[in-house]
Amino acid sequence: MRKISMKYLYKMFNPLCLLLVAVLAVAGFWSTRAVLADDDVTPLGEAVSLEEGEAEIQFTGCERQNFEPVNADFEQRVVELVNEERNKQNLPPLKRNRDLDYAARYHARDMAEDGYFNHDSYDGGVIVCGWSTRVGKFYTGWNSLAENIAAGYATPDDVMRGWMNSSGHRANILSSSNREIGVGYWPGGSYGKYWVQDFGRRSTVYPIVINLEYAQTTSPDVQLYIYGQGVWSEMRLRNDEGAWGPWQPFQPRLNWRLNWVKGIRTVTVELRNGSQTTQSSDTIELTTGESQLDVQPAGLTFFYETGSGRVIPPSAAFSILNTGSDAALNWTVENITGDWFSLSPSAGSTPGSLVISPVHDPGLFVQNEILSGGLTIRSSGSNPVAGSPKQLVVQLLVVEQVRQVYLPMVKR
Repeated sequence: MRKISMKYLYKMFNPLCLLLVAVLAVAGFWSTRAVLADDDVTPLGEAVSLEEGEAEIQFTGCERQNFEPVNADFEQRVVELVNEERNKQNLPPLKRNRDLDYAARYHARDMAEDGYFNHDSYDGGVIVCGWSTRVGKFYTGWNSLAENIAAGYATPDDVMRGWMNSSGHRANILSSSNREIGVGYWPGGSYGKYWVQDFGRRSTVYPIVINLEYAQTTSPDVQLYIYGQGVWSEMRLRNDEGAWGPWQPFQPRLNWRLNWVKGIRTVTVELRNGSQTTQSSDTIELTTGESQLDVQPAGLTFFYETGSGRVIPPSAAFSILNTGSDAALNWTVENITGDWFSLSPSAGSTPGSLVISPVHDPGLFVQNEILSGGLTIRSSGSNPVAGSPKQLVVQLLVVEQVRQVYLPMVKR
């Protein structure tokens, strides 16, 4: 292993490498000569390094272009696998950064479409942009940068296995110098698939990371990692746009409960040390929410016409739902008041309905009378359920005649 100082090191690959299925290259705070990962299986590209404060040769053909992912799941899975590897070594997880994503994806697409494999950017076989210059067009204010590239690997697991089997790439993945990561994937070109990891750190940014930066969770109980140990003395947190919790001593690892509502959840942390403060946030999709018993509508109204003996409508239904999660809730009917209606069924599970039907007995009804009744629907499970029990109102108005008014339909 040898250092590269002040001057950017570049070496073209042997053309024979193009015949191989998968190749790797690495850039970071150290460098190593090309070696074989498994003696004779995967060749590594020339590694490059760029120390903080050093400069590389500048080129003029490097401009930012943002490309959206062609396979977002592939890119997300690489982030998760990186943090799984870091977690095995008790290293903090990296926070995914959108600008580093764009930088990595730009380079993956450029290599695929322009037919080269290198950290530097090429156009027509001519170098136009050094790797850190390119990344810096997307990710400004950095204090640390590193990059891994690969081509020909079919899946995120395959490419991560290749990187982790290379000492140089593994060192970038497990480096303690960086806090953020971006991943780019692009199909096409002579290798079929191109992969890029860009790593970075900005000295003024202290990320918060939920559950190793996984995209989803099935539980509201998560683990947080908060950067800033030794810099910040206190912190406070909040869920979504809710109220802040109390100030507490800074700690990098924290168990936390999200708002138990299905959807994208956000955790924000505010850090302070004396009069200095900063904030950061992270999001995760909660795929299930707290069970929530909901009944619609909250009440039903019927009419009895004394002139015709009709009940309008002859029956109506309550819809019984679990609006918090996909789980089925068992429910029962209790506390029925009123002897002028029947109901069916008296128990069920969500999603379900409860049909209310007034009895047809003129002897029960007096002109202009209002009959009131009600019932309670309760979740019948052993665990408490939000929204349970639900008290519902049922009423019947006794009138001579229900007059119907028809309105013309207006089309625009």
